[in-house]
Amino acid sequence: MKICVAFVVVAVLHIAQAVCPDQWPGLQPWTPGHNEAHRVTIGHGRRVVLTSSATVHSIEILNGGKLVIADSGRPILLRAKHILIGNKGELHIGSPECPYKGNLTISLFGRSDDSEVEHSYFGRKYVGVGTGGTLEIHGDKKLSWTFLNKTLHPGQGNENSYHFERSWGNRGIIVHIINPNTGDVLHTDRFDTYRSKDESRRLAQYVDEVETGQILAMVVNDEGSNNLEDLAKKALSKLGSRHFHRLGFR
Repeated sequence: MKICVAFVVVAVLHIAQAVCPDQWPGLQPWTPGHNEAHRVTIGHGRRVVLTSSATVHSIEILNGGKLVIADSGRPILLRAKHILIGNKGELHIGSPECPYKGNLTISLFGRSDDSEVEHSYFGRKYVGVGTGGTLEIHGDKKLSWTFLNKTLHPGQGNENSYHFERSWGNRGIIVHIINPNTGDVLHTDRFDTYRSKDESRRLAQYVDEVETGQILAMVVNDEGSNNLEDLAKKALSKLGSRHFHRLGFR
């Protein structure tokens, strides 16, 4: 009599969950405290995770050094004159698989007339990445602007859903002309009033040519006041703008 033995192989698929940078093995907690004269060098294979707010003179990460920012529930403020990421140095704030969800602020302090020798390439007050350095910053995606596609009356709050768009464009003043009945964007343009006074004059002419009844929506991206002339400010004031003339660098 023949005996048939059947082998059943059960394959178990293990789904590897992404490990957040601040949970990487081998990291040592780092709490340098607050000392504006403290020059920090993280190198020679040293791997640390910043777990609380700190103030130092500067941070240089090189020669295999690694700095990771902890993604905890409490805000972290890191103050320094500069942060330099050199050859084989790494600074990680979140990752593509594990975006940073905390509240981190990097504040660069110092004066332009400081007597210290500035970096030959980055100058003063910088987060600089040199040859062979790695800077990874990954946070939650956010909408940069939005517009209403229906009337919002006082007190309505969030009762209605509204249409969101991404990316206004580049530096300067970005303008959208919107149909008040359909909410369609009829025309867009960008005016780099940071770089050129000609752009300011072009903006004034553009505003004067907007047809009566259309919605003119504007936003400033990065900086737009450096070469913004009175001609453009007056053109917008005629449309009812009360704050545009006070536009300045943040």
